[in-house]
Amino acid sequence: LMAVPALGLTVLGFLDQNLTTIIVNRPASGLKKPVGYHLDLLVCAVGIYPICAFLGLPFPHNSTAPSLIHTMSLTSYETVQVPGGGTRQVVSKVVEQRWTNFTIHALIGASLALSSVVNNVPKAVTFGIFLVMGFSSLSGNQLFERVWLWTIWDRSLYPRFRFVTRVPYASLHKYTVIQFFCFVVLYVLTSVSAVAVVFPFFMASLVFVRKGLSRVFTEAELAELDAHEDLPPDDEDETGKTQDKTPRNLDDVEKLPAGNLDLSRAISY
Repeated sequence: LMAVPALGLTVLGFLDQNLTTIIVNRPASGLKKPVGYHLDLLVCAVGIYPICAFLGLPFPHNSTAPSLIHTMSLTSYETVQVPGGGTRQVVSKVVEQRWTNFTIHALIGASLALSSVVNNVPKAVTFGIFLVMGFSSLSGNQLFERVWLWTIWDRSLYPRFRFVTRVPYASLHKYTVIQFFCFVVLYVLTSVSAVAVVFPFFMASLVFVRKGLSRVFTEAELAELDAHEDLPPDDEDETGKTQDKTPRNLDDVEKLPAGNLDLSRAISY
């Protein structure tokens, strides 16, 4: 029976490690140095996991929120206006080095000697830190940008993001509802301890959910709604108006570039 939760923990560790690496190293992050997806897991499997298994220690892996916040803290952004209203943050420079990571984890290790002092820190302060980290990571998140559109009743006032100008409104909101529903399910699974063991299996099942979306949406729509890169908005025409490339019929859809879809990105949502 213990094999079931053990399998879930293995899946969770694998997904957490690789999802964090994929999100941090996505093109929108502006990193220049090459990634090491498999090298990270190889180092853990050969040098770290056997020691943890022998000593009965939990397996370490990347932590998504701190990794994102750390990358953002080393990044310089430029604010670019979006046609139709709103702004977007574009990466201009990233200070890629190892010293901050080393210093952070050295201080974490040193905090073991200060456990009596750390215990006096109010929980409200700890929760506030995580709250700030969570809200800071929402910047540039396409899901919440699309959810925010639900508060704008006049569609002509929508910021002219590519997923607004190139995707029909019905498909745009339908995709957002499905994505937001999966997000709510993940949140409930992490909040209710009685069903928390299902969390890693639901995470893995999102791969098949994403695969099934190709039966509901066209490839051109998914290329905009599930883009791995931070796609810039469409240019304005000579009159100063944003070119609306939303397909109105099947012929228009066939004219749009399908793009390269990566099904493995589904689990990041």
